[in-house]
Amino acid sequence: MADAMVFPERPLIILGEVRTCVVPAAGALSRVEVRDLLALKPGRPVRSWERPIPMAISPTMLVGVDCLLPTGSGAKAESRGTVATNAVVVGGRVLQSSVRSVVVRSARPQREKWEHYLRSGGVAEVINKISSGIGPDLVNGFLYRPQANDTLDLASISERLLAKVRLDRGLDQRSPLLVGSTRLRWTARLGEVDAPAVDFRLEDDEIRTVQITVREIGELAVVHQFCADLAMHDWLLTAVVNVVEEADRYDTASQESARVLAAVLEHLAHLWMPGAHTPPQFLGLWQQLEMRPGFTRDWESRVGQLRNRLSVATLAALREAKVATTNW
Repeated sequence: MADAMVFPERPLIILGEVRTCVVPAAGALSRVEVRDLLALKPGRPVRSWERPIPMAISPTMLVGVDCLLPTGSGAKAESRGTVATNAVVVGGRVLQSSVRSVVVRSARPQREKWEHYLRSGGVAEVINKISSGIGPDLVNGFLYRPQANDTLDLASISERLLAKVRLDRGLDQRSPLLVGSTRLRWTARLGEVDAPAVDFRLEDDEIRTVQITVREIGELAVVHQFCADLAMHDWLLTAVVNVVEEADRYDTASQESARVLAAVLEHLAHLWMPGAHTPPQFLGLWQQLEMRPGFTRDWESRVGQLRNRLSVATLAALREAKVATTNW
């Protein structure tokens, strides 16, 4: 899993984004190929797990930021610090860029030297005086309001990292899957809850928003791992929908229709395992998501539809081939 975050003091909130797409390669990457792809920081190892689903994660890299934080009310929250970033490959087939920053109050109302911020990577300190109840304001500003040019731009940081990995020379750019990417923007903060709670929303075809509330600081330290797992499974669902729509462009009996449908079953269907790389304290969030919106029910229904479509396309193709070869 990605490194657990370390906080210099009680966090106000954590802001994060995960972008997910298919690895642009003709086949699933081997362990060696994944390791080479994610070796983004010389001298730092790429960590990997083989079960229950292969996953590898790059070393954590830091991006310096000196900007305003997005607020729903327009209140000024000047911040300086760093954003923690990782690239992740799941099953040799799914690529993610994960970025996040922990928002805390600065001990002094002034900008420190950059060495100070590098000691606690992935932390943005609010320099000016702010309201004690700014948490909900930051949630609304980050998740639901258009981002101003002078505010923290996790979207650009995430996109740059994803583009850097996707354009690696070791990738042949010949993916058999015609699917796009998704963005999952998330916030996490402490609250008066009996157990971690999640609010997941589909904003449009690309963007999803997630609010997570936890009881303890220790849970905040690993919440980004759950968000990456959630983003991956949401992307898998989206990929199935996109592929069925792509197949609709062709005649039912065409080889092209069968090809695009079969690609999902071959390359993605085996990766569905919600919670496989989620920290134990957040497995209850998956139970909430299985109730509403019902992730696995939706997945099984759509994959069943895809299998039926593929069977129909195969039978139609066989029927046409038989007719074509019959001597009249």
